[in-house]
Amino acid sequence: MTSEVGRLREVLMHVPGQEVTLVNESNYRRYLFRAPMSLEEARREVEELIDVYRREGVVVRTVDGLEDKPNAMYARDPFLMTPGGAIISSFMYDVRRGEEQAFMEVMKGLGYPIVKVMGNEEVFEGGNAMLLSPSVAMAGVGERTSRAGLEAFSKVVKSMGVSEVIEVQVPMNVIHIDEYVAQVDVKTIVAVRQMFPWEAMDRLRRLGFNVVPVEYSQLPGGVSARLCLNMVAVRPGRVVMGSGCNAVRKLLEGEGMDVIEVNVDEVLKGGGGVHCLTGVLRREPVKEN
Repeated sequence: MTSEVGRLREVLMHVPGQEVTLVNESNYRRYLFRAPMSLEEARREVEELIDVYRREGVVVRTVDGLEDKPNAMYARDPFLMTPGGAIISSFMYDVRRGEEQAFMEVMKGLGYPIVKVMGNEEVFEGGNAMLLSPSVAMAGVGERTSRAGLEAFSKVVKSMGVSEVIEVQVPMNVIHIDEYVAQVDVKTIVAVRQMFPWEAMDRLRRLGFNVVPVEYSQLPGGVSARLCLNMVAVRPGRVVMGSGCNAVRKLLEGEGMDVIEVNVDEVLKGGGGVHCLTGVLRREPVKEN
């Protein structure tokens, strides 16, 4: 893929299974969850999201197994697809290590090339990087992506024609940049004003992007509570987002976007939303003006 908004054609996802029942009141923090979740409700939410994608013409592939990996439903993180193939992540925490191998084997079986497997020191998670166009990428550096991981990502995508990798510092109170920034159209990005760095915003605008600010006060419970910006475009100007984010939905509609809402209340207990649940395999290319 060469952007976050080209028409979505194929995704790789994991429907939560018995691994979710490993998480309880005494260990949920160790598993990086906010609270234990209901397996039945989490499965229903992920399956409903899959149904939405299929109705939008998206081919949905799944990774099975992973019975000891409660976070495996968050399929964005084990890899990031690039124009030439997949970058395989290197997780910060051991409770997630191993997910990337399962996703990689499925991608290999589907015929997708693997262009880079991150090393132990190259900490990198797919939710911390975005390809915005054939020439522009954005990546966060913080707890879940080390400086070495960022540099390795930059080297890979620059070898494929990306000329600009915009670095974004990830605040301590969030995990990945997809919690507070999203691309919703070919040249439109939404970002939380109080969290998105001015330098990154300025550079995007100089590159011709329209950066639409979302006020922190518009986010119910704060930036991480409902993950209102953790959304997926199925084509330019048409996005799938979690319900309960009325102010953000109205802002997007005011910018001319079509919005599909899905319920992810249970899934949010593990710290991820719609974008986190979606491992993108293939999008149609977009043209830069």
